[in-house]
Amino acid sequence: MRAPAVRALGAGRSGDAPPKAALLDRARAAGLPVPSGLVLHPEALTWPSERVAARVAAAMPVRSVAVRSAFAGEDDTTSSGAGRFHTVLGVDTADVDAVAAAVDAVLASAGDVEDRAVVVQQMVDATRAGVAFLEPDHEDDLVDTVEGLAEDLVAGRTPGERVALPRVVAGEGTHEGWRGRLQDLLRQVRDEFGETGPGWDVEWADDGERCWLVQVRPITAPPRRDEALTLANHREILPDPPSRFMTSLIVDASPDAYGYWQRFAEDLPANRPFAEEYAGRPLLNLSLLVDTMRRLGLPTRLVTDSMGGSRAAELLPQVGLRPRRLLRHLRALVGLGIDQLRAPLTVGSTIASLDDRTRDLDGGFVATIASAREVYVELLHAMFALSTAVAGPLAVLQAFGVSAEHHARHRSAGTAVWDDLAPLRALVDEAPDRRAVVERGEVPGDPAFQREWRRFLDAHGHRGIHESDLAQPRYHEDPSPLLATLLVADRDGRPPRRTVRGLLTLPLWWQAARAIRAREQLRSGAMVAFDRLRQRMLTLAEEASVDGRLPERDAVWLCTVDELRRVDEGLHLDATHLDAVAAERDQLAALRLPDVVLRSDDPRQFAADGPPPGDRLTGLPLTAGEVHGTVWRLDAPSHATPPVDGPVVVVAPAVDAGWISTFARADAVVVETGGELSHGSIILRERGVPAVTNVAGATGLTTGQKVTVHAGTGVIDVDTD
Repeated sequence: MRAPAVRALGAGRSGDAPPKAALLDRARAAGLPVPSGLVLHPEALTWPSERVAARVAAAMPVRSVAVRSAFAGEDDTTSSGAGRFHTVLGVDTADVDAVAAAVDAVLASAGDVEDRAVVVQQMVDATRAGVAFLEPDHEDDLVDTVEGLAEDLVAGRTPGERVALPRVVAGEGTHEGWRGRLQDLLRQVRDEFGETGPGWDVEWADDGERCWLVQVRPITAPPRRDEALTLANHREILPDPPSRFMTSLIVDASPDAYGYWQRFAEDLPANRPFAEEYAGRPLLNLSLLVDTMRRLGLPTRLVTDSMGGSRAAELLPQVGLRPRRLLRHLRALVGLGIDQLRAPLTVGSTIASLDDRTRDLDGGFVATIASAREVYVELLHAMFALSTAVAGPLAVLQAFGVSAEHHARHRSAGTAVWDDLAPLRALVDEAPDRRAVVERGEVPGDPAFQREWRRFLDAHGHRGIHESDLAQPRYHEDPSPLLATLLVADRDGRPPRRTVRGLLTLPLWWQAARAIRAREQLRSGAMVAFDRLRQRMLTLAEEASVDGRLPERDAVWLCTVDELRRVDEGLHLDATHLDAVAAERDQLAALRLPDVVLRSDDPRQFAADGPPPGDRLTGLPLTAGEVHGTVWRLDAPSHATPPVDGPVVVVAPAVDAGWISTFARADAVVVETGGELSHGSIILRERGVPAVTNVAGATGLTTGQKVTVHAGTGVIDVDTD
């Protein structure tokens, strides 16, 4: 039986329609609040206009409708046609000419698209409307909203109000008013369409009593979220800034590093960076860790208190226990708990594994970097478990005020470095001539000192200052920190007296001490592997400097892992390039970052001497990238050759899908009015053009002005010379 040419939305008979219509049909059939409507299939679109209008008037129960496109290729999994084709709102179904004209206008916008359908939907008397991005990897849905209809919002003519709306599962409480109704609608969209893939771009309208689903399409270009990043974990173990090599290695390994949690819970975020470079430093994604806690149903303070302090609490949502999510993830949480309990018992096998990975390093940069990446990830996973195992008991001991008396009686691989210097310190103290040699920064050569010195280096020579950075020398290479220590008298102190509370908490301390000891043992054992990796890298760098691929051996630490992989393929990195890298790093070293920054923060605001001079505009970052170029100021799309030389920065009051050809001529785009979820913004992200939107004052720029667009931070610096 042939399917009718005009089908009601929700009848379940439009699965063969283009995606836009098929998704709406599915949603209404599933009971989601989709406004009533019709799908005009290709056969109906060949009818005379009067027949189409009469059919619409007879089938629609309301007078006012919206007539929308639903064409082949529109809103598929790789691109969005949002705003590209025509829509007519508020069409009176009793006016045959108006209905016919609306359908004709929509069809006329199709261009050469052959497979066409048209959706006719009941108009919603909206008091508030907008668009929402439902991304599986985030616990907040990004919503842009305006009062009334959202036509100007989705066209990019107004940025609207940005709201981060917490996602909910069935049974969890929601906000009041339109926010709560929207939360419930978005939950229904997830339940029906699932959470795999890129997520869903939802257009909605709220009439004061009900929140309606107007359109749903796959996300093709996610918005660039302004997440919180933390330096806290790396501040103590890495130099500031770390070597360019180590920063890039940490960022390169970050997907596998976050895999520790994904081993236990498969529904955790899968496509967000766990670490990223910011101002030459590898920062951890604190927002990701907070969302991990929220997904598992755990209190977010477990990470914000330990990794971000007061600013983290200000910037990130503070959410307590979520019982339903805990129950849903009970198996994962039990697995995490067991891993933490057994972590001290597995340190020996982890060290043996790291030893095996690095015992016979004989490949080039590619193979050595792969080994370094594996060692780093394995170490990090073990440290995650041990650190968590330590955190709970220590928090209780600190609350009882007995932590100091227990720690003072504890020794681990870390304190052994200091303790094992005692014989050397005694030798220096007993002989003024040895002290004089040490004061000159030299190692005494007499047999007694050399014997103790070799014993110490055998045990601890693989350690070093900022030892987690492979670029940093080990004690056996640079003993100057040790020699300086030998001139410092050992503190002759006794541990605090035992207290009744201390005695009563000994069982808890034994559990904590066990994990602490294992953790420090692991770090020491891992540094043996790090030392081997460092020596292999230096050997390869020496070989590369001999044949001209590197200007000198130590230049290896100014390279990224990707550059060194290419050096294996024959890439030559000259001194000029690396000198420029070194100069840039000197500038980055002058920055003083707080523990927590936002991705959009301009790093230069953290300079000791304040921000650089010059006019500055700021907005919402859409994409990453930095472009120094010349302004091409436009009020409308242009297909002409830009009237400026060099990189072109298009500056416009607003953009939409019609600017595609102009974007093709732009090296960067700056938009005065617009939101991250507007159609123009979606296209810019799809094309990967460095772009900033919602930039107040942007249209005051004129063609020919020089600007620098820092797209990733949303900053535009205007040259004043």
